[in-house]
Amino acid sequence: MSPITATYRHSQFTATPERLSAAEIWAVAKSLRSQLTGDSLERRVPLGDIGEHLSRLEINGIAFDADWDLDHRVVNRAGRQVMGVTEYDKASPDCVLVSVNGPMLEGSDTLLRSTIAHEIGHLVFDAPGWILIPPNAPVRSGFDGMKNRRDPREVRANELMGALLVPPWLLRVDWQRQAKQHRFPASGRPSTVLSGAPAYDGTTLETEVVEEAIFTLAERYAVSQSFIQVRLERYDLLRGHRAWSGL
Repeated sequence: MSPITATYRHSQFTATPERLSAAEIWAVAKSLRSQLTGDSLERRVPLGDIGEHLSRLEINGIAFDADWDLDHRVVNRAGRQVMGVTEYDKASPDCVLVSVNGPMLEGSDTLLRSTIAHEIGHLVFDAPGWILIPPNAPVRSGFDGMKNRRDPREVRANELMGALLVPPWLLRVDWQRQAKQHRFPASGRPSTVLSGAPAYDGTTLETEVVEEAIFTLAERYAVSQSFIQVRLERYDLLRGHRAWSGL
């Protein structure tokens, strides 16, 4: 099986990412998506057999294996259960271990998918540096609520997660279709993130109708309704920052 590949701006000496813009991270997500789905128009990224489809990577020319474990509990160094971690130990110099807390996430397919996508972000952005310059002690990054959410590694992983599961170029089209179907009046100011895309002021729209549109999109992308709302706001397609009831 051919490795999953990706490229982005990085240090030639340490393999760590440069300060990437959101658009650059979205471009990486788009490349990964095309390799994982084989169809640029596919809304649901197939993550059920991720251990098979993402077991070999080549990132910026650095090749390594990914060993996935979705069957066991995952804890942080304090012994607290977390949703997932990505780890490296130089005892296995060409392999990175990704553990997703399957027992903890059982029954929540949307949360399981978002956790897997987040860990893919760590594989793509953090692992190459570990492989190129193996740290003396084992290291880990992951979906750990105790971590500082401003940590650049977490920010990158979250941004890739969002664009991998709900990419801007597809959500723009689907949201516009929903807007036309429900006759949402567009704002006079288009999206400041996606050039030329109409934006909508959530404070002027009927709550139940917006919730229906968001529910439809959540089902289509196999994510939670709150996930869709966050991506709509992130791409500046829906404004108002209101917490829709039931989301």
